Amino acid sequence: MKKSLLAVAAIGAFASAAQAQSSVTVYGILDVGYVGTNTNTTSTSYSNGQAKVQSNQFGASAEQSSRLGFKGNEDLGGGASAFFTIEMGLNPTLGNLSGSAAADPKYDLQQTTNSSGNAIDNRQTFVGLKKNGIGQFAIGRQYTPIFNAGAATDAAQYTNMMGDVLYSGSSSGASVNTYINGMTNRADNALTFQTDKFAGFSLNGMYAMYGKNATVNNAGTAGGNTNWGGWGLGADYTWNKFYIVGAVQQFRTKYNNPIANAVGTTDLTGAAVVGGQSTGAAATTNLFGATNLTDQQYYVGSTYDFGILKAYAQYINRTINQNDGSSTSGEINGGTTPMVLGQQMKRTAEQIGVRSYITPTIEAWAQGGLGKYTGAITAGTSAAAPSLPVANFVMYQVGTNYYLSKRTNLYAIYGAYNASSQTQNNGLAGTGSNYAIGVRHTF
Repeated sequence: MKKSLLAVAAIGAFASAAQAQSSVTVYGILDVGYVGTNTNTTSTSYSNGQAKVQSNQFGASAEQSSRLGFKGNEDLGGGASAFFTIEMGLNPTLGNLSGSAAADPKYDLQQTTNSSGNAIDNRQTFVGLKKNGIGQFAIGRQYTPIFNAGAATDAAQYTNMMGDVLYSGSSSGASVNTYINGMTNRADNALTFQTDKFAGFSLNGMYAMYGKNATVNNAGTAGGNTNWGGWGLGADYTWNKFYIVGAVQQFRTKYNNPIANAVGTTDLTGAAVVGGQSTGAAATTNLFGATNLTDQQYYVGSTYDFGILKAYAQYINRTINQNDGSSTSGEINGGTTPMVLGQQMKRTAEQIGVRSYITPTIEAWAQGGLGKYTGAITAGTSAAAPSLPVANFVMYQVGTNYYLSKRTNLYAIYGAYNASSQTQNNGLAGTGSNYAIGVRHTF
């Protein structure tokens, strides 16, 4: 009997010790308030020359995207530990608890935004190992090197409002940042690493991979490949109150599954197709045409803390090459005409800002930036192709937080943009403003 009691006590002590070496934390953000938006797009293709949109609502996630997460850490001994994070988006003011409209599969093939279209919106989920003094690695859906670099050097700290040339948020004003987003926010199927600081320096990297190749598809016709992947590298340096960070990342999407359609020949774009991804329903409909796309992104940012305020500077460059110049036959959205200039889209922008505590409980920020977007010429003959779509844009944002406590604050944010275009029939010119008053609670 005594031996049994001793055994039970020993098991209980072991379980308590094991539990003490690991921890799980529940965390989240709830952000709600009033949000208003005004946009005015100019184009000669509109019947009255302009398209005006005004919206007012009790919305959510103006300052920060609402979320619910779980993260844990287990001490493995010898300075090693295991960790995990599971984080989903929340919609506090809508009927669906999480998730939103399904993303267009042609332009968000691996769900880089948090518009998953599912009941659970997976912002990030990963598991990793860490060694003190060396660094860590993790595998799963994670933020990209440029996203992390920008988060550390953005004066507005990635609000979801207009007025940030770098970041396109997931809620109000997201569609105007502009034409193509400044960066890829997240990567699926990603392996990442992050070193500890050495003499003020640290390195990080990412390798994402998803590939499938087949000789025959499920309909018995010719197979093909379904490949997506990417890589990224980043480095940062801290010296006293000065911080600088740089990152580069590239993604490649390649689909080439020719389908011989016996019935339907329409993809999601409404264009006739000769190849693409089959729905599996007797190969009657394609999701999208064969694609060969390369997405290159570069970023550099810095901050300097003057004490009374913190200054920020940023530059970003993104170039998307559709068809990548590897084929003369049109494969964008199922087209059959030759590509024009490789169907390249490019976006560059630079931005400066400041952020400061005016009092111990009142914080304010202001930022402004400008950039340029160059779009792809529509495929077709030289006589039929329109002018190259080019737009120059200017954005700014101001905001303030009033902290009721460490976890709860009231906020007011105003952002605006102005875009001008050399070609007035492409819908790229216009203005917009976005304003919000709300409350944010973190837990």
